[in-house]
Amino acid sequence: MLTLQELKRITAIPENQGKLPTARQLRESGVVIAKERFGGETEISVYQDGFVLYRTGKYSTVFPLHSCGDYFYISDGNTVHLPEQFFDREKWHLRLVLEGEDRLGRNCEERERSRNVSYNAVSEDWAAMADLSEPAIEQLARQETVEEIMQMLTEKQKTVVCGYYLQEKTQGQIAEELGISRHAVRDSLIHAVSKIRKKYPLCSHGLNYGMAGSGAAQ
Repeated sequence: MLTLQELKRITAIPENQGKLPTARQLRESGVVIAKERFGGETEISVYQDGFVLYRTGKYSTVFPLHSCGDYFYISDGNTVHLPEQFFDREKWHLRLVLEGEDRLGRNCEERERSRNVSYNAVSEDWAAMADLSEPAIEQLARQETVEEIMQMLTEKQKTVVCGYYLQEKTQGQIAEELGISRHAVRDSLIHAVSKIRKKYPLCSHGLNYGMAGSGAAQ
C-alpha cells in the first residue's frame, strides 16, 4: 500500500505553489505517479511535479500535494482537528480526496452565491478560451453569467464549447462523440469565440483562440 508519506517523498515540491497549472496542462504534459478512480465519474491523480488533479463529473480542481497538512471539520457543532501525521501512514488518497471535495464544495458555493462567470469556480480551464487581461476578466465576470453567454451560441456550438472548455475534452474526443471532423470542431470553437468577441468589445484586444497548432487541439 502506497502511503501519503511515501508519495510525498517521491514527488517534487513546486517552486511556486501559488501558480497552479490547469487541469488540461497536467493531463497533456504531466507524468502521473499515482491514480485512483471512485465509481464512474470521480478520479484523483498525482503528478511527478507535485500537483494533484481531482475530478468529479465535469468539475475539477488542481492543488499542490505538499500543501495538504492538518485537516479540520465540523462534527455535532464542534471542530475536529486531524493532524498531518494522522494521514501520513494511511492510503495516499485519503487526505487528498478530502482536500479535493472541500475545494469543489467552496467553488460550488461561490457559483451559487454570485452566479457570475468564474474562471476558477466553473472550470480551471475556462480561462484557456482567451488570453484576457485581468481587468477584462473582472468586467466580464461582473456583467454576465455562463447561461447568458451560452444563449448567444447555436446548439452545436454550445456542445462543443462545453465539451472543450468546461468538460476538458480534447477536440479529437469531441469530434469522435459528435461524428464530425476535428476541423469542424475547431471551426465551431472559432465561430463561438468570435460571437463573444463581437458582443464584448472590452475583450477584443486580448482575445485569441489559443488552439491552432497547440496540443490541446488534438
